[in-house]
Amino acid sequence: MIVPVIIGASIAAACGSGSGTPTSAPSSTAVARPSTPATLEILRPAPNEHTARIVDVDLRLEHAHLAAGTQAGGILRPDRGHIHLSVDGTLVSMPLQLHDRLPPLAPGSHTLQAEFVASDHLPFANRVVAAVTFRVT
Repeated sequence: MIVPVIIGASIAAACGSGSGTPTSAPSSTAVARPSTPATLEILRPAPNEHTARIVDVDLRLEHAHLAAGTQAGGILRPDRGHIHLSVDGTLVSMPLQLHDRLPPLAPGSHTLQAEFVASDHLPFANRVVAAVTFRVT
């Protein structure tokens, strides 16, 4: 009869104190993010360029290739991933190519950030980010 008591105590301990506070896994189980040799550059718009409300974006990605648009996981390869485009800190596009058109922007100064991310849409260990500030007139 001692065995059921020990098992019951073990199950109760594993379920927590019942306080509703979640417990986190030990940090030793965290999976390290892969690194990438990729580099990313924003070719257009140029720094401090004055543009219309519709802005075309051209990027240069070296040492890596864009993953298929339908790929959102699987084995993370350092030379495959996706591009995320953000304007003023808000994600606006995940283009499938190195050319894209931003949604219409209000007049004023804006910052475009492009990031090459792994195929699971999370950043690589060494973040690959390019940014440029331009002005919509």
